[in-house]
Amino acid sequence: MKSSVISDLTHVLREMQGMKVLLHVGLKRNSSKGKIDLLAGCDEGRIETYSPIIESLLKKRWPDGNFFVCDDSVRFDLPTSTGGIAVCDAALLVRQVEEWIEGKNLGGQHRPWATGYWLPEALCGDLATAETLHDVTDISDRLRELLVPYPISLSKKIVELCTEEIRQKLSTLERLHEDAIIERELCLSDVTAAMIRLAFARSRQYCRGFRSLERQAILLRSLDRPIFEIALELSKRKRVKNLMGKIEKLL
Repeated sequence: MKSSVISDLTHVLREMQGMKVLLHVGLKRNSSKGKIDLLAGCDEGRIETYSPIIESLLKKRWPDGNFFVCDDSVRFDLPTSTGGIAVCDAALLVRQVEEWIEGKNLGGQHRPWATGYWLPEALCGDLATAETLHDVTDISDRLRELLVPYPISLSKKIVELCTEEIRQKLSTLERLHEDAIIERELCLSDVTAAMIRLAFARSRQYCRGFRSLERQAILLRSLDRPIFEIALELSKRKRVKNLMGKIEKLL
């Protein structure tokens, strides 16, 4: 059942000029209790354009709330809920997903709020499980057609990307001098992250980011679980050389 806060947010935001689609995202992933994440697809959806409008609408409805802009979202802190409203370009959203499925721009991005780095497939997972609150152009239906079930082509492209990165980083590790402590640590972190992405992509399960990984790993196929377990072992930085040999055999 939709909470009263989500209903109120929907009522406030759906009347905003330029609003095309409003999705309740972050479902089926571990979030703080009472946390609400919405994705607003708007005409030429730039956060710089829409954040003042959204902040004004929210302040009018919740005068005592706390609102601020972070990255591409307007964050809110209300008496009963916290969360954010991310803004994107409605016209580009489906196109962006189509490009990811084709294997374009899948490298991920560093963002201040993301653990490790932000993954395109994490957003795909959010879109695949989203609840549609408002949609005037059937964008949400098109997104579900693209992302449910997890596309084979997306799995293949992520597997290829991660396999190549792991091989290159393993080669780099072999060449690094023992005194290159920082470079070695960064390289091992990259291998660990790529191994986790690889396990989920092979299982065709959306990795929802690098948090609550043990809970997410329940969804992995038994065949792909060893990849995840080696990544966990690698994160402990013990028997690294032995683990490198195991990783090479799994690729």
